Amino acid sequence: MLVASSCSSSSSSGGSGITPAATIFVQNFRYNGVPTTLSSGIVSFLFQNKESFPITHEMIPIALPTGKTAQDVTAAAQASGPTGGTNSEDLWLHIGGDFGPADTGASVVETLYLPPGNYAFACWQTGTQSGGENGPPHAAKGMVAQFTVT
Repeated sequence: MLVASSCSSSSSSGGSGITPAATIFVQNFRYNGVPTTLSSGIVSFLFQNKESFPITHEMIPIALPTGKTAQDVTAAAQASGPTGGTNSEDLWLHIGGDFGPADTGASVVETLYLPPGNYAFACWQTGTQSGGENGPPHAAKGMVAQFTVT
């Protein structure tokens, strides 16, 4: 699996020469700009944290098992017990790459090899809008976006 990354505190890819297949930004604990379908192969993404308040987000790419959806990821993050909450991250297969942690105003570029399948981006950071550090994982608030690679 090929994974490459770069970070910037600005909203550009820092002259890295990478043209992202998609620019995905987060606002109000939601990913925006996630394509519903992508072609298999090497794909670059630009991830931007555009929240209007100081908070850290991430965009973890995960493979979704057959029959699972973004709603299942959210439900697991909302669950209590030993596999719920932030521990729910361990239930999902990370496919490489880690967009973040990215503070408000920061950008991250990642390049991944994506074979055909169903995937999602999810955030397991736990900061709150009021500045607290120990809230629920952002995935529990619905910060999960599903996409398909053909």
